[in-house]
Amino acid sequence: MGQTERNESEQPNRRLSRMVALVPSVPEIRYLLARILIFPPTQKPFIMAWSVWRRRHQCAATFSHYKSRLKMQL
Repeated sequence: MGQTERNESEQPNRRLSRMVALVPSVPEIRYLLARILIFPPTQKPFIMAWSVWRRRHQCAATFSHYKSRLKMQL
């Protein structure tokens, strides 16, 4: 049984969506540059680790949001 066009479009590529979520936004890049260049007392690895954690957390929150919205529609 073949899938319809609608069914195929509802299944996003999870790997691609995770990769896109980990790409920093322009404000995030500006923030990182300001933190690293203007306020150097904080360690660079800490700043970068925080940025990665923040983007992963946003990705998980977005996924949970869409998941709960999908449950509400069903």
